[in-house]
Amino acid sequence: MSQLDVVKQLVDTLESRKENMVLVVSAFKGVTDTLTKAMDRLSGTDYSEADIDTAFEQTKAKHDEMIAKFFPGERAIPVIAKYEIDFGILKASLMTHKQTSNVLMPKEGSFAIRDQVVGFGEHMSAAFLNIYLEQEGKTSQHFENVTAGEEILEPGQITGERLHEAKKKGIIKALRSETRENVIRILGGHVGGTLEGLIPHQGRGYSDIMAVDTALALKDMGEDLTATRFWKDVDGYYTANPKDLEEGKNTPILHRDISNDEALENASAGSGLINVGALALAAEHKLPLHVRNINKFDPDFGTNVTTGETVTNHLFKTIVSNPRIDAITVKLSKMADQDGFAAAIAAVFGEYGLSIDQIGTDGTSMTFTTVLPKDKADQEVCREKIRKIEDDLNTIDIKGGRYEIDQFNWHKEKATVSVTGNELIKNPGVLGSIYSTLTASGIDIHLVSHSILKRRFSFLIDPKKCKEAVRLIHSVYVDDDQAVIAEIDTKKAAQEQRMRGTFKK
Repeated sequence: MSQLDVVKQLVDTLESRKENMVLVVSAFKGVTDTLTKAMDRLSGTDYSEADIDTAFEQTKAKHDEMIAKFFPGERAIPVIAKYEIDFGILKASLMTHKQTSNVLMPKEGSFAIRDQVVGFGEHMSAAFLNIYLEQEGKTSQHFENVTAGEEILEPGQITGERLHEAKKKGIIKALRSETRENVIRILGGHVGGTLEGLIPHQGRGYSDIMAVDTALALKDMGEDLTATRFWKDVDGYYTANPKDLEEGKNTPILHRDISNDEALENASAGSGLINVGALALAAEHKLPLHVRNINKFDPDFGTNVTTGETVTNHLFKTIVSNPRIDAITVKLSKMADQDGFAAAIAAVFGEYGLSIDQIGTDGTSMTFTTVLPKDKADQEVCREKIRKIEDDLNTIDIKGGRYEIDQFNWHKEKATVSVTGNELIKNPGVLGSIYSTLTASGIDIHLVSHSILKRRFSFLIDPKKCKEAVRLIHSVYVDDDQAVIAEIDTKKAAQEQRMRGTFKK
């Protein structure tokens, strides 16, 4: 969230439609990054009051900026007081515990305080919004310090469903405490600390998951849930991210409907539009979602993420790029006449909590790709896991036999370009056509992957070629740019000519 006045205009629009609302808000733009950096800065200090103030200078500056922009004159007094009180509580906790670290590199005993620090951003944005709306004449209620059901703090494996059910109990308890009618109810995105902290279980997009948790809690409360809307800074799911396209040349097409399965493929391929955990939870409970543009205030314009299948007359729905891919190739000659190697190697990735996006094999070697997080610090955490995997994969045990790995090659900083959509299975030849289009244009493809369901084709390429690949695919298959198509056809013909009859030359 970045603009309180925009949220207020949105509230006006929804009220004019006679809609009651529960708002789940994220931190102000950039605040979560400052909180992560603050925890790193505290490492090795004495956790004195001065140390903490210095570590959180950027966090305070972000909130001071919001105060100056939206709370002029005396209107700033309650907001400043709220920030000082709540930061004072956080500071006291830090001085007591003296154990924090990067959100993905916890120290033993730091989990609770870590959750308190990370959740501070959503806590303050919700509090600021509540004060702003009340000053604008609205009736609102910020539910502070909402906690999940206590059973989530008990030992045992924390599954997504277990965490969801515990969070839902806390949300229901909080919402039922407000008995007035027509109150704008406001929740922060961070709810439900665990023994290991919330971030490792839900990732940085936990506000999206919280929105789905809240929608399902409202249904359990018997409230008439008419829509679960994600207000973003884009209209919805386009054929490609407009930022990846060439303005004035490529024309992205907005999809009115997309299935939850397709949205999940988009998220897995690298789209950051909706958190993959939120989509998975919505799919499990058959909850439709709506993506809308917060700058347009139109509850009906955008993309609907449906629970059924959606098929268009096009070749696919979306092109998704992801320039944050690392690939690991494991070479072992014994793979040629033995089975079980893929499962055994994948199990090592699983032991370190590193997810695999693609697997490719050529008989004596296998390549595994993993998607890196956006934050540099979080990327280093993933790469530290890969280093440990490399150490563990010197030898591998399969069915009582021990095999030495011939070679372990780590290819950093690769990218994927993916096409997604239910249409792919009905259009045989799309994979080969796109492959030849890219290679004819000088874009080397290191790996191609898809499942038997064919909802996504992914191509592993050089990240420097990522935008070029997206624009090329869009120009040929979406824009029907005849000039580009003619150029590609000429290159394909020359490529075919070079490849034919080589054994007779």
